[in-house]
Amino acid sequence: MEPAEMPAQPAYPLVLTNLAAVRCVVVGGGAVAERKARDLLAGGARPCVISPDLTAALASWRDAGRLEHVARRYRAGDLAGAFLAIAATDERATNAAVAAEAAGICALVNVADDPPACNFHTAAAVRRGDLLLAVSTSGGSPALTARIRRELEQRYGEEYGRLLKLLRRLRQGAARTLPTEKRSALWRRLVSDPMLGWLRDGEDAQAEQFALALLEELAAENDKVTG
Repeated sequence: MEPAEMPAQPAYPLVLTNLAAVRCVVVGGGAVAERKARDLLAGGARPCVISPDLTAALASWRDAGRLEHVARRYRAGDLAGAFLAIAATDERATNAAVAAEAAGICALVNVADDPPACNFHTAAAVRRGDLLLAVSTSGGSPALTARIRRELEQRYGEEYGRLLKLLRRLRQGAARTLPTEKRSALWRRLVSDPMLGWLRDGEDAQAEQFALALLEELAAENDKVTG
């Protein structure tokens, strides 16, 4: 008989912010731990990595002061004060012990070799400035996750990050004076193929000029209505 397929657990997507203010612990010093630590660093954390040995990349981040290194094996109590923990050793017993301690202190925990023991799964991410595109199979297929991430990398270039930067500047500045319906019209016309084309071709000045001209046009229309 074929083994019964384990049903996927319901998942709730979220984005963690302000990780610099909380304790994040990675147990393990190999390739998997390196990948998990890299994601935490990209998210603004300064993780504590517990392992006798480190990969070259982890060692370089330690030497640069980007992470804390406890150069020994995991011990019970190492997660004290942790908000988030990742078990990424090649020893199932150690990973299980990390998961159990995390559960006991109600910390978020990800276990590299045991998806059912996790209460969160990391997502494969594509970053374009402040734009974050993430995909997860909830631990079901890292290979499929990696394929979709590669497709996102090809589909969404750096121009999307530059467009977001421009939109944020307008949203926090001159566009605030427009009424709601005019702002909605502005965003719809700026999130467009011509804007992305200019930015893709390095014509940032052209894109910004178009955005400012459109902003002035909408402001003038509003003045006529209210005048």
